[in-house]
Amino acid sequence: MRVVMEFEQAQGHQVYDVHEKNLGYDITSLDVNSGELRLIEAAATGTILLTPNEHRVAEDRRDCYWLYVVTNCADQPTLQEPIKDPARFPWHEVTKVAHYWLQVNAMTQPMQVREDEAPYGEDG
Repeated sequence: MRVVMEFEQAQGHQVYDVHEKNLGYDITSLDVNSGELRLIEAAATGTILLTPNEHRVAEDRRDCYWLYVVTNCADQPTLQEPIKDPARFPWHEVTKVAHYWLQVNAMTQPMQVREDEAPYGEDG
């Protein structure tokens, strides 16, 4: 986020870190000369994950939602070309297990084994 904020500030924009406000993006950037507003999601190299809220805002605010990707974060962070309207790409939904359930009587009743009786003693 630091690299992204420094880049936007170098452009003369008013920049605000809003990532803790759960707005669906990390940074607000305003070009006071043109009035251009950028709602920026900052990401690092690798698989980019959006929360459901971030994805919804990206869809709703396609006119001003941007994705900034920073690579080589450990050594020399490099900002890649900013991406306007990242919602246009084929994002894949990630689903997860919400919970597991178990019947209480599965723990309190003994296991039952049922077998058909063998026809002992019958002439065959």
